Amino acid sequence: MTTIKNVAVVGAVGKIGRPIVDRLLASKQFSVTVLTRDGKRQLDFPADVTIKEVDYDSLESLENALKGQDALVSAMAFEAIHMQKNLVDAAVKSGVKRMIPSEYGNDLMNPKLAAFPIYQPKIAIRQLCEQKAAENPSFSWTTIHNASFLGPDWTLDFIVDVKDRSADIKDGGDVLFCATTYDDIAQAVIGILTHLDETANRPVRISSINTTQNELVSIAKELGATDGWNLTYSKTEDLESEAFRRWAEGDHSEEVIAMFINRAFIGKGWGGYFPVLDNELLGIKGLNREGLKAIIKLAMDR
Repeated sequence: MTTIKNVAVVGAVGKIGRPIVDRLLASKQFSVTVLTRDGKRQLDFPADVTIKEVDYDSLESLENALKGQDALVSAMAFEAIHMQKNLVDAAVKSGVKRMIPSEYGNDLMNPKLAAFPIYQPKIAIRQLCEQKAAENPSFSWTTIHNASFLGPDWTLDFIVDVKDRSADIKDGGDVLFCATTYDDIAQAVIGILTHLDETANRPVRISSINTTQNELVSIAKELGATDGWNLTYSKTEDLESEAFRRWAEGDHSEEVIAMFINRAFIGKGWGGYFPVLDNELLGIKGLNREGLKAIIKLAMDR
C-alpha cells in the first residue's frame, strides 16, 4: 500500500500554506520541505522543516527539489496559479505520488463556472493533472473545494464586514453557502494524504459550517452591533452580467473579480454549497453556531 512520508509545500508562508505546514508538522507523520523562490528570505519555520530554493520557471530546478518527495501540496496565490504547470510536470518526472494543486474555493467541477475567465487558470491546471494521471498511473491528484474562506479577517469582510457594519446582501441574503476555516483546509490535506485511495483523482468537498449573509448579520447584532449598519442589496445574476461586460472591455480589477466570485459561491445552484461533504473521511469536525459566533466576535474586536 502506498504511504506518504515526505511532503513538499509551495506557498507555505501564505494564509492557506502556513496552517498546512503547521498541521503537517503537528501530525508527526510527515517530513516537510518548503519550496521558495527566495532562499535568502528569513522564513519562520521550525528547524526540522527543510527549505529549498527553486526557480519556478525551470523544470530542472523543480525536479531536483522534488526528488524523494511523496506528495506536493500547492497553496500558490490566485495570481500565480498558472505557474503550477511546471510543478505538475516536475512532480510527475520526479516520482511524486500525490499532488494537491491550488484550487481552493468554489466547486470548479460545476459546469456553470467553467465559463468564468477568472477560473480558467485553475481549471487548466486540474485538467493537466487529469492528463498526467491518465498517462502515469503512479501519479494522482486531489483538489480541495471549500467554497468560502472563513476567518476573523478579510475573508469574513468579503461576505459581511461585521467590524464596519456593512455588507452588500446578495439574492436576498438567505442563500446557504459553505464556509471553511484555514485550519479545516489544513486538516483536509492531512486527511487526503492518509486516505490516498479514497481521495485519488477527484475533488474533496469540505465545510466548517453552512451559513448565510443574513445569519452573519444577525449574529453580529446579537453580539452588540445592533445599529449603524450600511446594507445594500444586489442580485448575483446582475453581478455576473456586469462582470462579463467589464471583463470583455479589459477591466480585470479586483472589483470585477469579486463579482464573479460572489456569483460563484452565493448564486443558488452554482459552486458554493455542497450537499455532500467529505468532512468525516478527512477528519474535519467543523464548527457549530457558537464557533461561528466566536469568529465573528474576533472580527468585531479587531
